[in-house]
Amino acid sequence: MHTFNFNMHPSIRLWQWPNILAIDTALVAIFWQLSLARALNTEIGWAASAVLGLSVWLTYVADRLLDVRSREKAALFSLRHQFVKQYHQTLWRVWFVLLAMNLIIARQLTAMQLKNGSLLLIFCLLYTILNQKLSRHFFPKEICVALIYASGVIIFMPVAYPLGFFGIFALLCLLNCLMIGAKEKVIDAKMRIHSVTPLIAESWLAPLALLGAGLAIWRGSELWLGLAISLGLLGLLHGLRKRISMETFRVLADATLVLGALYALGFNGSLG
Repeated sequence: MHTFNFNMHPSIRLWQWPNILAIDTALVAIFWQLSLARALNTEIGWAASAVLGLSVWLTYVADRLLDVRSREKAALFSLRHQFVKQYHQTLWRVWFVLLAMNLIIARQLTAMQLKNGSLLLIFCLLYTILNQKLSRHFFPKEICVALIYASGVIIFMPVAYPLGFFGIFALLCLLNCLMIGAKEKVIDAKMRIHSVTPLIAESWLAPLALLGAGLAIWRGSELWLGLAISLGLLGLLHGLRKRISMETFRVLADATLVLGALYALGFNGSLG
């Protein structure tokens, strides 16, 4: 059984580990969930945040583990896939332990939260199965990930939320996926992964991010300004993509989502 030894990976810098371990994706979801709850002046409970974070981590890590299961390490070209391949046995054990923990914590959810969470789980399972079955031919994984991720952030809210937030946040998630996909298109081609990214001109992505940021600024509240910050930074990052390495770009792309959420979370203003 492998055990994690960070010193065995000198090429991976400390600030890259949250991305390698898929921790950043879970934190982004939790931060935006808490930001939305604060803007709506409501409480969702610790269990809802824990279940969301664990569910996001479980989905991302399962996807990576399944990606590498039939590939040799030499055929993997990203740090996260190489790491998952090397430690797949340990990661599967951790995965099942955290799955059990997630199911136990889910018992603390309200009836409404449990019902909605179960529905989202079904879609997550369908996504994972279809992505693994169809991605070598074609599967719109970026669109699916964006919709499922955005749904996870709003699914446990006990009060009504503005559909506009869901739309802009889903756009933010989609652009994040597309920009990372554009940066990693050579890797996807080598791994025979076919998705939406190659069908969309890279020159459209930054303008779409700035358009979304403009719409968010127009709404005006701190939550919307947080979305605008993330979209604006994402558009700027995409403009500088040729000067940034692939692994660094991925970390920074996810960091833009964190910064916007932390800005929104730092204010108590309700939705405008």
